[in-house]
Amino acid sequence: MTEPDLLEALGMIQSSQIIDLTHDLFVNMPSYPTLPSFKMDYLKLAARDGSTVTVITRMHMHTGTHVDFPCHVIPDSKCLEDYSLQDLSGQGVVIDLSHKKEGEEITESDLLKYGSHIRKGEMLFMFTGWSRRRAVTPTYLFKWPHLSRRAARFLVSRRPKVVGIDGLSMGGWRGKMMVGPIAKTPSRTIHRMLLEAGILILEEVANLDKVLMREKVARSFFILAPLAVRGAEASPCRVISIRSSV
Repeated sequence: MTEPDLLEALGMIQSSQIIDLTHDLFVNMPSYPTLPSFKMDYLKLAARDGSTVTVITRMHMHTGTHVDFPCHVIPDSKCLEDYSLQDLSGQGVVIDLSHKKEGEEITESDLLKYGSHIRKGEMLFMFTGWSRRRAVTPTYLFKWPHLSRRAARFLVSRRPKVVGIDGLSMGGWRGKMMVGPIAKTPSRTIHRMLLEAGILILEEVANLDKVLMREKVARSFFILAPLAVRGAEASPCRVISIRSSV
């Protein structure tokens, strides 16, 4: 990047709204029901030891806001280290699907309404309003709106490079814990359809309503910054929207 290009980029950032799309991590936070909960502890405290040092004692790679890579469900496929920051950043769009009800499928028809905005090689974020409900409740943990098989097939035909959602998973709940199966299609099937097409999956995205700003659709530049863990099939991820304020 040349100096003029750098100055132009800095100017664009300064005149833009920067929005954090990442949920906080904390003990007893909501998380996928069948996976271990997040735990951390203090090795040292500044008041007692002169410095504070924390240790994460338990955290799987699908904790909180996170990105899934193909090797999550496809053997011998691409993992985290096979993607550059260039691959994990770019233009994209947020679409408003907040009319979806508890446990309801996001259908092909829902996506077709925004068809002209869903573009090859860009990012797509689906706002269902589920991030507003984030809590340890049966509703949040089991009944999030999720992608149908036909909707997933439609996205494969459009080839965005990333698809994000504010619920716990791109596919719906199919387990038997507390609440019986909600989804018609197994979540793993939805994941495989997208990941086999080279579409990365981003789950538990926060604050998409702040990008929309009461509109039905909004464009932005997005950056995904996962932990640099070699061989990882997924990673907790800081997600940033840089939205023009002009």
